[in-house]
Amino acid sequence: MRWLLVLWDIDFTLVNAGGVGTRLYRMVFRDMFGTELPSAADMAGRTDRAIVLDTLARAGIPEPRKHLDQFLAKLAALAPTGRELAVQHSRALPGAAAALDALAAFAPGRDAPGRDAPGRDSADREVAGREVADREVADRDAPGRDAPGRDAPGRDSADRDAPGRDAPGRDAPGRDAPGRDGPGRRGPAPGRDGAGFTTANVRVVQSVLTGNVRRMAEIKLSAVGLDADLDLETGAYGDSHEIRSELVHLARGKAARKYGRGFAGTATVLVGDTPLDVAAARATGARAVAVATGGTSADKLAESGADVVLPDLTDTAAVLFAILGVP
Repeated sequence: MRWLLVLWDIDFTLVNAGGVGTRLYRMVFRDMFGTELPSAADMAGRTDRAIVLDTLARAGIPEPRKHLDQFLAKLAALAPTGRELAVQHSRALPGAAAALDALAAFAPGRDAPGRDAPGRDSADREVAGREVADREVADRDAPGRDAPGRDAPGRDSADRDAPGRDAPGRDAPGRDAPGRDGPGRRGPAPGRDGAGFTTANVRVVQSVLTGNVRRMAEIKLSAVGLDADLDLETGAYGDSHEIRSELVHLARGKAARKYGRGFAGTATVLVGDTPLDVAAARATGARAVAVATGGTSADKLAESGADVVLPDLTDTAAVLFAILGVP
């Protein structure tokens, strides 16, 4: 039985938030400093902790770190306003709902006999999960492990809101998506040529790894109806750490404690639209599935080291094959 932890980026992977994050940044800045925000920092693939520090520094605020926690708290407190804006301006990207729904068929608890080891109750799983999580932390801090780099400046983790960007890259050049005809095809897609993905041999825990603070992540997903199949308790959010790759360790630890098993190495799959999503996977030994639905071309995503590059999420069979890998 294979278990996978699939961690979805939100902005421009699952959702086009329509500039909601930048609007809320401006509201918080005005409330805290009594003036308009000159401009928000680049946000693509970065965490809100890193973005806020950069934004405050660019605005000339002395000692930005001194104001960081207050800014993040006020951002979360604007959740009701954020939801109204998200309902008005956000939309799910094409294929996102179908991809989440297809993977949900492999979720623990979905009509899958033999799912949990006989006689192993929830308390046993919790103890086992804590042990696995502790080993994950020890492995992360072991001497000689490559230290994850800081996030490079990019676009917007909160919402990358360049006008008119409606998921470009659908037909971008680059690696051919698995399951599609053409060079680079890596084998049959499920449901097409008989690849053996079934609920008897795969379990998938779906969650998020996002630069958004948790409340904003929940709002963006629920506003477009994409929250039902995601275990948001297991997710990792942008208010937890400045460095995106550190969020992978946090999500793995949560999943290990909840499900009583480890998700080290390629048992974790990151799905995102920026080179920083790919870099977080590379730094933590996870698999990287990149989608060219943001501002980065398929070629650039391939060059950044993604294991698989998809033009978008509209081919559900190709998405399944890319995430689940070879059965």
